[in-house]
Amino acid sequence: SSMIRHFTAKNAISHKSLFSFFLSFFLSFFLSFLVDQKRKLDEALVNMVVKDSQPFSIVDDCGFKEFVALLDPTYSLPSRRALKNMVVQRYEVEKTKAKAVIQRVEAVSLTADMWTSINMDAYLAVTCHYLDESVKLATVLLGVLPFPEAHTAANITAATRSLMEEWSIEGKVTSIAGPNMVASVRSLNLRHALCFAHSLNLVVKKSLDATPGLQDLRTRARKVVTLFKTSTTAREKLKEVQEQMNRPVMKLIQEVDTRWNSTFLMLQRLFKERQSVGAALATLKTDVRPLSSEEYETASACLQLLGPFYQATVELSEEKRVSGSKVIPMIKMLMLYLYDTVGNISHDTAKQLGQNLVSVMLNKFDTTENQTALNLSTLLDPRFKTLGFYNQVQAQSSVKRLTAQCSQVIRDTPTEEQPSTSDQPANVGNPPSTAFSTDDSDATVEVQRYMVDPPLERSEDPLDYWSKHRNVYPHLYILAKQFLCTPASSVPCERVFSKCGEIVSKKRNRLNPKTQIHFKSLGDQSKHASEQEVFSTKTLLARWVRVRACEYVIKSLMSIN
Repeated sequence: SSMIRHFTAKNAISHKSLFSFFLSFFLSFFLSFLVDQKRKLDEALVNMVVKDSQPFSIVDDCGFKEFVALLDPTYSLPSRRALKNMVVQRYEVEKTKAKAVIQRVEAVSLTADMWTSINMDAYLAVTCHYLDESVKLATVLLGVLPFPEAHTAANITAATRSLMEEWSIEGKVTSIAGPNMVASVRSLNLRHALCFAHSLNLVVKKSLDATPGLQDLRTRARKVVTLFKTSTTAREKLKEVQEQMNRPVMKLIQEVDTRWNSTFLMLQRLFKERQSVGAALATLKTDVRPLSSEEYETASACLQLLGPFYQATVELSEEKRVSGSKVIPMIKMLMLYLYDTVGNISHDTAKQLGQNLVSVMLNKFDTTENQTALNLSTLLDPRFKTLGFYNQVQAQSSVKRLTAQCSQVIRDTPTEEQPSTSDQPANVGNPPSTAFSTDDSDATVEVQRYMVDPPLERSEDPLDYWSKHRNVYPHLYILAKQFLCTPASSVPCERVFSKCGEIVSKKRNRLNPKTQIHFKSLGDQSKHASEQEVFSTKTLLARWVRVRACEYVIKSLMSIN
């Protein structure tokens, strides 16, 4: 108050004028803070709805309103329609950012697949995979399109082409992976990449179905699992027996007809818990009987044979690693494993299963090493190169193909930007035939230098290698960015559909297809985002202090008046 009296005396300002000045200043500051606070809370609300797949109607729930009012009485929840508009605006912002990133990318690979929701609505999902500026594998969802039309190649082609045009990637797509997409990819004049996870699933499933004795074993195993899945008494008895045996409490796993790995997991868990299951069944009044010792022996022998196939399925389903380059080496390792193992198996059923696997794999993957997207990605993976090929004649043919691609890259590179990879002088002014000859020579030298380099360890990252060697093999580096983003399967699309299944729940079954796309796309973006400032305890405390300080200053000024 002494300072205020001194200030007013020297400057001939009345207490009322000074009060008005300070009041307007602090009110404007306080209002700007409230506006900023509301914006951040609105963003946090959108993040919560998208990340947790909450319905828009959550803003009308009484319990949620009471919770928000207790956290911040000054915050007014938006209406359901306003919240929907906020989600749409956020989607457009994130989509614009993603498009800007895609525009700077030289090459992309796509995966595509179809899905039907609980409302019997069909959708086509397309995901895009590329190497970003830091040479790291990245993925973006291009769209989940409603697909009421017949699932013909022509309709799928038209929908895929419209997405490519929307994202301006028509000339950047190196390959498309997806089951049942061969005709559509051919219509788009693009390379089709084998969906290895889907093909491997068909191989093992067909081999299991063709093996005598396994059908009866799986049927009896399903009956045992069904009992413990559907009966509360049986489930509690199994839990009690496991605890009495000092074993971890583990539930049995049921087989799913469309997924062979569920058969593997069912038999594996049942074999592991055979003692607990047998003891539990002995005390239950049921017609279901445990598997015999001979059946458990058959299951054990088949599980040992199928173990590498399960590991391959899991590894090739990982989205964050280079996967397309692993397809050819994985097929080679599985074939060598079968040839080495089948001859040493004494169990008749397991031996027959092994022979079926060899026969079906030879039929299914006979031409895999001829696919450009896969053989070039294998060669450009410094862990494998030609070592990943089962057929070395095909490996050398693929090296020639890589050399031709490298020569084309050299010809397409502006002369002033071309770093020569040979000791020959530049052929400025030479005839075209001489220039082409020099390009071929430079390409051959660069490819051969790369091929004789020692391969990386299996655990090392091929993308780190190319990031460090981009100036050593400049033209192969361009090809590596084109082909090492090739996915091994359409699993990324299946993950999209899993998320869509959460979004289109019973509580949100009225969402229109366009809003579902907004939710799924934003969910992928927010999954990689950092923690929002609004969730920091220190930040919340600081905001509370600022609000209380503003209130105190305003009260003080009013008391002066």
